Amino acid sequence: MENLIPTLIFVLTEIDAGNSVRIILRTTVSERNLTRDDESALYYLTFEILRFMNVVDLYIKMSSSSFSLKKIPPKMRSLLRIAAFLLKVEKKTVEYVKETLEPHYQQIEHLQLDMILESIQSISENQLYENKHDLASRFSIKYYTPTWIVRKFLDRWNEDFTEALLSSFLQNLPMYVRVNTLKADFNQIINVFENRNVSYELISEIPNLIKVVISETPIPRFPEFEEGKFVIQQKASALVSHVLDPKSGEKILDMCASPGGKTSHIAAILGTGKNIEAVDINEDRIKILTKRLELLGVESIKIVKSDSRTLHKKIQTQFDKILLDPPCSSSGTYSSRPEMKWRLKQRDLRWYTNLQSDLLNAASKLVKLEGIIIYSTCSLFQEENYDIISSFLEENPSFSLSEASPIIGSPSPLLENKAQELYPHLHETEGFFIAKIKKED
Repeated sequence: MENLIPTLIFVLTEIDAGNSVRIILRTTVSERNLTRDDESALYYLTFEILRFMNVVDLYIKMSSSSFSLKKIPPKMRSLLRIAAFLLKVEKKTVEYVKETLEPHYQQIEHLQLDMILESIQSISENQLYENKHDLASRFSIKYYTPTWIVRKFLDRWNEDFTEALLSSFLQNLPMYVRVNTLKADFNQIINVFENRNVSYELISEIPNLIKVVISETPIPRFPEFEEGKFVIQQKASALVSHVLDPKSGEKILDMCASPGGKTSHIAAILGTGKNIEAVDINEDRIKILTKRLELLGVESIKIVKSDSRTLHKKIQTQFDKILLDPPCSSSGTYSSRPEMKWRLKQRDLRWYTNLQSDLLNAASKLVKLEGIIIYSTCSLFQEENYDIISSFLEENPSFSLSEASPIIGSPSPLLENKAQELYPHLHETEGFFIAKIKKED
């Protein structure tokens, strides 16, 4: 553990500076040649510290009035977060934490590390709740989620539903893999799993999707995964392509395609990338998309670097079906991406909804008569889902809502039960919203 501390401090400091969690972890593991045990420990500690971030920081803030957590050196802020996590979440002793961290500690103000540790240790959980009289503030501490997000959930759902949802963010979601039928046969991957004693369940509602229950070998280390014969894809995400229901000969547009999970799934359903146009705005994301589609054997696809909001001004093509999975708050992904709840600010929602509205309006100009637009997000916020769709339909009477079937989530009562929403605590997948819009005569 002690040998891993400098690496963990580095990773947390980079994340604190706004860098991508997964990119930092991948590059760090690669560059530092970590053992598998150290790699597993690094991933675990990083994600768990991020999951408990508000309470970890609260313990540190309450431990001393001599310093401001925001103003101390970033590396020491990361070290104190490790310390508070080990003491209050992992229940390690002060002696253990001091011995583990002291070689890497630089004095903050006049405080030695053991003074801070003793102070953090002395704070009871009940003290965290003092002056937290409203339900949102108490749920914020209990379920490690920003208070403003809890309030938004309570405004929409009752206390029991909100508590169950928040509780699900503290649990790991099942892993799902999708057999990539462009490079492998479904039964071939089933045989691979059975030969390696992988416990699995088939997902009857979604073809070629498998729920991994237990695997002694991490799924990303399977040669078949590295060869692109199957991919990791959440159940809700895999559902979107089947709601799109692409058919041979149809022209398909994926407006925000990178990193390519849904794009490659559409190609797998069709058996080819022909007639699919995949668009993304960022050069680096285009590179990621291109590399992923090559790995997964997607051929004959057209990849375009463009702002999808202005794509209708640049091309004359009209599409039979359009997938719009726009950038969003990712509020349905807190189980697997806990850092997102701390990075998101209330003011960010306005930016997301403006972008989503602009993209949907652009899609309306690119779809054929009788064509289909699938709008999906991994968000639980009403502003990014119901509000976007209802405003669009109100302003565009030539479009109507169709049933987003197959429905395996909860039909949305606000949208005539035609759109669907998926929730981690109800559907064993990320929070998701899917709506199907048709252009009428």
